[in-house]
Amino acid sequence: MLKERVGAEQLADMIARKINVAGVEIAVRKDHAFGWTPTILSAPAGAIGFQRRAEEIARYLRVQFDLRE
Repeated sequence: MLKERVGAEQLADMIARKINVAGVEIAVRKDHAFGWTPTILSAPAGAIGFQRRAEEIARYLRVQFDLRE
């Protein structure tokens, strides 16, 4: 299956929309193990919980999307 290549900002927006909590900022960076990975930059509370949720969402998105360089 051919994956769609999208930018880091687009991937971060997709994850933020799925989390759907105001004040959550996400950055996506290249990762040698997984191709790309999300990082929570800011969250209203409990950044660890949001980081776990972002990683869970990323697992599903990696099936469809690769990071465009």
